[in-house]
Amino acid sequence: MQTISNQKSDLSKADTSAPESHADQLLQLESWLPYRLFRISARVADVLNAYYGPKFGFSRSAWRTMAIIANRPGASAKEICQAGGLDQFSVSRAVKQLVELGYARRQAGRSDRRYAAIELSESGWSAFTEISDVAKRLDADLTSAVSEKELAALDSILTRLDNASA
Repeated sequence: MQTISNQKSDLSKADTSAPESHADQLLQLESWLPYRLFRISARVADVLNAYYGPKFGFSRSAWRTMAIIANRPGASAKEICQAGGLDQFSVSRAVKQLVELGYARRQAGRSDRRYAAIELSESGWSAFTEISDVAKRLDADLTSAVSEKELAALDSILTRLDNASA
């Protein structure tokens, strides 16, 4: 099977003829797996954002950045970008926001001043723990719709899809 990265070069070869002649070949967004996964993710993110946004005053990018830093203390902005699928500008703004709100601190590297290790502050850890509890409840509510066996199968499938998309 050809990997996603190899398929990127094939995108320019897509058939652009009139849609009427290929109605049965048109992308059906509602059944397209990436869109379906996005919709589930977006719904859960909306609920979680409705909690942490007003309470802690930070953005989705800041939450994602906070979660990455909590799981990888001392991560650099570049590492956060790679782990969170965020662009450098979004990470820079998120880190700035977290630092200004007192949830994180940035420590310049000793040998390279451009490198900064980002860590959560005590209040950052407190906020992360509180938001994590809400996120875990959302996860439990969502996964209660399927059996343990189905959840294990889904986990296996998602792992394979994640690897195939890399």
